[in-house]
Amino acid sequence: MEIRASKESEFEEIINLICTVFVEKCRPRYASQIYHDSSFQPHQSRVCVVDGKIVSHIRVSDRAIHIGHSIVRLGGIGMVATLPEYRHRGYASALMQDSIVYMEKIGYELSLLFTTIQPFYMKFGWATFPQTNFELELGEKKQFEPSSWRVRAFDAETDLVQISQIYDEHNKIRSGTILRSKSYWRDTYSHQVGILPSLVAERDGTIGAYANFGFPTDLDGMDPFLATYYPNLREVGYHSQYPDSLLALCHAILTSTYKRDLTNLSGRLHRYHPLITLLSEESGSQPSFSITERAMYRIVSLSSLFQKMIPEFEKRLAGHRENSIPTSFCFILESQVSTLKINQGKVTVTNDNSGGTKVRIDTHRFLKVLFGDATFSQLEELNHFKGLKLEPNDIVTLDTLFPKGESMHWICDYF
Repeated sequence: MEIRASKESEFEEIINLICTVFVEKCRPRYASQIYHDSSFQPHQSRVCVVDGKIVSHIRVSDRAIHIGHSIVRLGGIGMVATLPEYRHRGYASALMQDSIVYMEKIGYELSLLFTTIQPFYMKFGWATFPQTNFELELGEKKQFEPSSWRVRAFDAETDLVQISQIYDEHNKIRSGTILRSKSYWRDTYSHQVGILPSLVAERDGTIGAYANFGFPTDLDGMDPFLATYYPNLREVGYHSQYPDSLLALCHAILTSTYKRDLTNLSGRLHRYHPLITLLSEESGSQPSFSITERAMYRIVSLSSLFQKMIPEFEKRLAGHRENSIPTSFCFILESQVSTLKINQGKVTVTNDNSGGTKVRIDTHRFLKVLFGDATFSQLEELNHFKGLKLEPNDIVTLDTLFPKGESMHWICDYF
């Protein structure tokens, strides 16, 4: 068995392997992930070779995400596949261990994957993170007053610059969202996974809002598996100066659904996104929410993560007088240790256990506070149960460093 980076001469063998394990009809997506993703390098495809044959494969996609104002590097795990006749021999496990070493060497802070076999990945340090889905059971069809905003189909040639600007503004401090470069927006692979929106709200040449909205039969170049896997509403963005454009978009989404004689509308947005409220109010229907935990993160480097978050930590501490007393926290996360030292609103990070207050925490709970899904005060009872007892002043400081918030990973940012 040989574990190593892929070679350019092996790309077709890798694509054939993926098609054998999954579905042939998705070949264009698998091929574009190698040939038409501008961030791809051969070393990102990790292969297991037995007797000169590639029998197992993992891809590590190079991405960056927001955590508040900070930007951290994320390794997206995908295309995990082992030929059927070579399973249960430890090859995929060996590749998972290799991918961890690879990400540590390259310099990633986090890793993310999506799966339905969570126990397998838990063995290697990934932990689940909740994502919110919503559904609306639509009743009687509604008609809406005309708007000054015209909702029309997205045009990649004329609209992409404005859309990318709205995306950047809408997500600039939204934890979990991926930074999208110009090449990322234009890559064929991004189109295969459905990055491009379908609807825009425009007035006098200015786009105020957009939506990635569709139905399983609306492929338009998208991968057929993902088109059926995705909900109807996959992403939305709007300019903060034009909130009324979101109402026009809401009416267009409902009208499109009514025209198809559908009574159910689904989406992936955070629970308090204003579009969910608008859809509910304008349709007269109450949304129902469900949680999925197919997303799994791994902390690749805790110290590097904290280093990159120093400006964000200091922003959060600014103006909180109760946090002016020097203090320090030693985070113990699985096998990783890192200390945050706070003095007069300034934060330093050391890769040791010198912190006065020991915060021994598992990855699952740490992800909740990192992305704002919960605060230390909200987790206090669970932390006590797990053996982590913190003083009230420490909880106040930790809640300032890790406040409540709404994180988002847009579903079409697929690996």
